[in-house]
Amino acid sequence: MKKTALISCLLFVSLILAAQNTDEKKYLLTTNAKSFNLSALSMTDPYLSPANYSGIALNYSHESRRFLKPENTSFSMQDKLNFTGGLMLNPSVTSEMMYLGMNYGWGINYHFRLDKRTRILAGGLWDIDFGFKDMPRNINNPVNVDLATNLNLTGLLQYDIPTRLRTMRFEVALQTPILGCMYVPIGGASYYDMFELGSFSEAIHASTLFNKTGLFQTYSIIIPLSRITWRFGLRINDLRYKANDMVFVKKEFSLLIGTTFDDIRFGGRKRTAPQNFINTNE
Repeated sequence: MKKTALISCLLFVSLILAAQNTDEKKYLLTTNAKSFNLSALSMTDPYLSPANYSGIALNYSHESRRFLKPENTSFSMQDKLNFTGGLMLNPSVTSEMMYLGMNYGWGINYHFRLDKRTRILAGGLWDIDFGFKDMPRNINNPVNVDLATNLNLTGLLQYDIPTRLRTMRFEVALQTPILGCMYVPIGGASYYDMFELGSFSEAIHASTLFNKTGLFQTYSIIIPLSRITWRFGLRINDLRYKANDMVFVKKEFSLLIGTTFDDIRFGGRKRTAPQNFINTNE
């Protein structure tokens, strides 16, 4: 009888300890930010025209970030996806250029926690950039394609601003290309010449700080309300690259509005989510 009681007590204690260990297990949250942007867009593409074209564009972007492991909150991974569509005119308003673009990037950041309110994330991001430009009035070469891949340096400053009702967050994000590869067509040559006649190799170029410079900046304020967390800000993109004796320029100034939220995915059976979540804003 005593042995049975002792075994029962041991089993009961083991179940309690197992339940405590389960409750103490940490779960990673993925922090998502989605935004819609209205942009003033300006481009110079000497392959299509020596004139500078400017106009407006609409942009959608999605960003996510999460730690690599629950046990290590110093490193996080991030991915970005961006779509842009715009229409631009030349200075004399006699010709138009349509632009469609897409950019995807993935990277790793290290977290520096300066104090309870201030965090700096620094690291690198590899991205693929694609753009399609169409100029109907250019009969010989009406279309040009932007295609590039880059290794970028990235940095993010987060500063929490406590108020009486809520804690807001101010963010500054920077990104600049360091090394990569880009496609730049040969001036005056048609796409038929490049692909069908074997001169495509002259359009592939390595990109470094000597022939490609740019700075992608985002300034935003994040305001949590009762049911949703809003994000407002400015986004500035200034890119310049040169090859085949041509200089290409892209400038974009955007007003952004969006939301940010955390999510988590469980494998196996559905169950109630525990309370000990970890997101990259901690």
